[in-house]
Amino acid sequence: MLSQSATPLTAAAAALGAKLRRAPALAGGRALAVADAVRWEHRRISGGEAEVAASSGTVGCGGERFLNAPNLVSIGRMVSGPIIGWMIVNEWYLPAFATLAVSGASDWLDGFLARKMGINSVFGSYLDPLADKVLIGCVAVAMVEKDLLHSGLVGLVVVRDLLLVGGAFYKRASSLGWKWNSWSEFVNLDVIHREKVEPLFISKVNTVFQLMLIAAALLQPEFGTEETQNYITLLR
Repeated sequence: MLSQSATPLTAAAAALGAKLRRAPALAGGRALAVADAVRWEHRRISGGEAEVAASSGTVGCGGERFLNAPNLVSIGRMVSGPIIGWMIVNEWYLPAFATLAVSGASDWLDGFLARKMGINSVFGSYLDPLADKVLIGCVAVAMVEKDLLHSGLVGLVVVRDLLLVGGAFYKRASSLGWKWNSWSEFVNLDVIHREKVEPLFISKVNTVFQLMLIAAALLQPEFGTEETQNYITLLR
C-alpha cells in the first residue's frame, strides 16, 4: 500500500525537478531574446539618429558636424570670391584688396580652428582647397577683364584648378564604387566612406604665391609705378 501511494508522489517530484531544471534554460532564452530585442532597437534608433543627423547637419559614426567653425570660415572665403571679383570689375581696388587680405588670412584661420577644436572633418578637407580655388579663380578672371593680369597665365591657373577639382570628384566616386543613391549621399563625406584629401606642401606654397601676385597687381592702379608694373609683368 505504501509503495503504491508513493508512486504518484514520486512522479510529481520528478515532474517538479524537470521543471526546475528547465527554468534556467528558459530564463536564459528569455534573456537572450530581450538582449536581441534591445540590440535591434538600438540599431533602429541609431539608424534614425543617423538620418536625422544627415538632415540637420550633424553626423555620427565617428564623423564631425558639417556646420562647424572651420567649415563656416571656408564657406565665407568661397563666397568672398565673387564679391571681390565684382569690386574689381567696378574698380574698387582698395576695398577689393582689403577683402582679399581678410579672405587670404582665413585660409590659415580655418586650419588653426580645426586643430584648436580637435575637429577632423573629411568634408572640410575637400572644402578648404575648393574655397581657395573659387576665390583665386573669381578674382583672377575679374583682373583679366581689367587688364591687370595676363589672360594666358590666368587660363593656366583655371585649367589646373578644374583638373584638381575633377581629380577630387574622381577620388570620391571611386571610394563609393561609382554607385550612390543621391547627391546628398555623395557629399556626405563625414559618414559614408570617410577618406580625407591631403594637399601637397608645394600646392599650399603655390596658393600663397598666387595670392601675393594678385594682391600686388590689385595695388598697382592706386599706388603702382612704372617700375613696379615691370616687376608684375615679369612675374605674370
